[in-house]
Amino acid sequence: MKTGARVKRSISALKELFYPKICPCCGDHIQNQQSVICLSCLIFLPYTNFHQLKINPLHKKFWGRMEIQHADSLLFMEKCSKTQELMYLLKYSHRQDIGTFLSEQTIQRYHNHSFPSTIQAIVIVPLHPRKEKQRGYNQCHTFAQHLSVSWQVPYLKNALSRISHSNSQTGNTRMERWENVANIFTLAKKDAIQNKHILLIDDVLTTGATLEACGQQILKLTGTKLSILTMACKV
Repeated sequence: MKTGARVKRSISALKELFYPKICPCCGDHIQNQQSVICLSCLIFLPYTNFHQLKINPLHKKFWGRMEIQHADSLLFMEKCSKTQELMYLLKYSHRQDIGTFLSEQTIQRYHNHSFPSTIQAIVIVPLHPRKEKQRGYNQCHTFAQHLSVSWQVPYLKNALSRISHSNSQTGNTRMERWENVANIFTLAKKDAIQNKHILLIDDVLTTGATLEACGQQILKLTGTKLSILTMACKV
């Protein structure tokens, strides 16, 4: 082994000894410093595998509401679950590496799948500028950016804008969620979206009200098609 390699290995060992990396899902020590969660939690994450179904529970959520080509979510989310912990850290603790990790898991599941080749642009659900400034980032950004690079599809970061602030959706019924987000989104990059198949991304899908409000704006444009992808969902 060369001297440089020995030094790097020694530094890595010391780093693990004095600054052990802890799995956010279970609290155990992560052996591989490059990993986001431990191997055990990785294996037992509640993957939906909706990508394997032409019609799935997420697709059915939008029946009669708007026309979508494809709907998928990587993980199921329940209270006090591994998924909930990951989403909380991504959203509130600047753990944007979790967004990259979840996008990598998504990319693996779409290996040899025809869907990515049909997408022509990626758009994320926007935060209100005041909230994004306060938080410092949009929790969907790294997820979408990584997919964009891997699938070689343009990521239109600011294509959608939130023109007014909405109250928290937690605990609201489907109708209350819709009333809370109706007419608060506007398109800022119509020319880049028109006549394209758009992949709309959000962090968590519950009732689908926010995605519906964004999706309807996209589908107003001539020749647009819409698909939906989220990191997690409640079904």
